[in-house]
Amino acid sequence: MSNNLRLFFFSILVFIIVSVSVSFAEVVLYDNIGLTREEITITVETKGRYFSKGGEVVRFVAEGKSIGNALSGGDGFAYRLFTPKKTGITQISVIYGKNRDTGIILSLRKGSSIVFVDVEGSLLSDSFSRKPIEKGREAIQNIIKKYPVVYLHSGTLGTKSIKQWLKKNSFPESAVMSWDNGSLFRDLKEKGFRLKAIIGSQAVIESAAEYKPLALSFDEFEGATHVKDWKEIEKRLK
Repeated sequence: MSNNLRLFFFSILVFIIVSVSVSFAEVVLYDNIGLTREEITITVETKGRYFSKGGEVVRFVAEGKSIGNALSGGDGFAYRLFTPKKTGITQISVIYGKNRDTGIILSLRKGSSIVFVDVEGSLLSDSFSRKPIEKGREAIQNIIKKYPVVYLHSGTLGTKSIKQWLKKNSFPESAVMSWDNGSLFRDLKEKGFRLKAIIGSQAVIESAAEYKPLALSFDEFEGATHVKDWKEIEKRLK
């Protein structure tokens, strides 16, 4: 095969890849937690099929009202400051072209005690079947009446997949946050929140040990109380 012919086929291949990438677009909105009546950053990522896409206009909507636009940077991320006026959940939507995503801002008073639930470490029976552990939903429905609950992403599923799974299985709505090897706990402590309890895997619990939360796990290890089921967890959080 001649060099010219190879170059021709290579050019066709590149054209196909680029065309497919351009035709696919996605916008991802990340949940966040902040203080009521204080500015909080809403973070969005604009994506093509294979890479993040910069220079894209994203429209931000809070509780059905537009709060402005932002341009994504070279890394594909766009940001918008927002001040929640109420304590609790504020529904956020973002629009990029024909694409839309939804998420929440969880705003709490300073000093609020948060219960963290490691989804992959305490709610999923296993990552393959993706069946919820028995009585988990009912327990969280009761716990969330007393304490704000934050769901943690700590494994391979990704926050978007976890959001979809929680919704599909009718779990109470709340923020889904990346555990980020424990840096989330540090950030929230610096904002003035308390870590009431962490329910999950050994790695997640150990990353918050310095804050001394109530640590509950279905696994047995030093530094956490071993529990048999979600009924026991609910009792310990009364």
